[in-house]
Amino acid sequence: MPAAIGIDLRPRHLILTLLKRSFGRVRVVDYAIHPIAPEEDREEREAQVIGAIPPFLARHSLRRDRIHVSLPREKAIARFIRLPAATRENLRKVLEYELPKYTPFKADEVYFDYHLLREEKEWLTLFAAFVRRSEIESSLSLLKKVGIRPISIQISTVSALNHFFYNRPSSDGEASVLLELFPPFLEMNLLRGSEWEESFHFHYHPDHWPAEVIRIWERSGLRPASGQSVRWFLFGEEGEEKNLTLLKESAGQENVFRPPIDRLKWKGDRRDLGLLYPSIGAPLSGLVKPRIELNLLPEELRERRRKIGRPLLLILLCLFGLFGVRQGMTLYSQQREELASISEEVRRRKPEVEALEKIQKEKEALAKEISELEKFQSEEVSKIDILKELTSLLPETAWLWNLKYNGRELELSGYADSASDLIQIFDKSPLFEKVEFLAPVTKERFMRPDGSQEKERFRLRVRLEARRPGS
Repeated sequence: MPAAIGIDLRPRHLILTLLKRSFGRVRVVDYAIHPIAPEEDREEREAQVIGAIPPFLARHSLRRDRIHVSLPREKAIARFIRLPAATRENLRKVLEYELPKYTPFKADEVYFDYHLLREEKEWLTLFAAFVRRSEIESSLSLLKKVGIRPISIQISTVSALNHFFYNRPSSDGEASVLLELFPPFLEMNLLRGSEWEESFHFHYHPDHWPAEVIRIWERSGLRPASGQSVRWFLFGEEGEEKNLTLLKESAGQENVFRPPIDRLKWKGDRRDLGLLYPSIGAPLSGLVKPRIELNLLPEELRERRRKIGRPLLLILLCLFGLFGVRQGMTLYSQQREELASISEEVRRRKPEVEALEKIQKEKEALAKEISELEKFQSEEVSKIDILKELTSLLPETAWLWNLKYNGRELELSGYADSASDLIQIFDKSPLFEKVEFLAPVTKERFMRPDGSQEKERFRLRVRLEARRPGS
């Protein structure tokens, strides 16, 4: 079962996540959130990180070569860049040459990577992230102390967007705003359908941030298509209910939500979802093809992995080829002799095999007849008896709107004053056993001539007794 581990090095937290993929679905297996010292207290921070990672890996017997690292957005300089289409074949060289235009650093002071967002007839639109070499090398040095060499490094912005795109199919023309509140910063990403249009990163003010967000949105020029409204998604360390309410009031609409996680299998408590949301996107890119591919791992480290793998593969292929030729030549004559011997044996035993096949067919026909007779003699409960029993059991205040029967089980859906009482009612019946709910009970209100009534909507399954009553 493929697995991937994420290490998110936040300013005040170390977040570890473990994802696994099976049957086309990605599952959140485990996670850990560790408060850590600020970066100013470097020694204590490193000690806390080094102490937290090995127990998490050991708990699941995890390999240390499937690890994806995420760095905070404030560690990077992010740029949306527009270049002529003629630069398509040499984009990295062009960005290296024009790097002084995008960062205040020299070319040998940064690592960078880019993702091609849109390719038009004459222009290319890129997203590029630039991080100081000292930041990357410091993180790699820290991880090396616990025996980890990551296969990718990205920023939290890309992690969050890849997580969002994985869970939510794009809608043409629909405008979306992703807000990540990680004090002391706030990040705002603007999307139109599946297109990433713009990103803003600024200081977070607890009382005034909604007004700043609305102001930026109104000036962005990103408007939803006709008949559609903008949808706001809020997450992060400060993505709790009070901030959702505050944003709803400031935006003047109800289209404010927590980010989607529909495609992820996730058992247990999800109260840490706001904090975990971008952290999950880092290892997710190791299990599914990400929408935005960005890797700030130094180019020479990635090349070294490829250089080791390709020659080894070629050597193994050559060895297998030589071994196959030698074995083929050695076994060729033996196989010819064995084939001749087998052919003679088959010819000699063919009449016996045909006689056995005839007996086998007769046996199968008799077994089929016996099975059909046993089926007729089975003690299947009459459907009329089932309906009579249901009619006598269900209270007058309850009714069914759907009933499914497969010979051994009934699936009932309907409404009742108290759905929980139905369990005891069915348990007392000699016709039924093993009663269980298939879905949570919900309350719904109905309008009646004598006023409104509140009913509990239920969906349950009951198994028929092995023998009919009185048998």
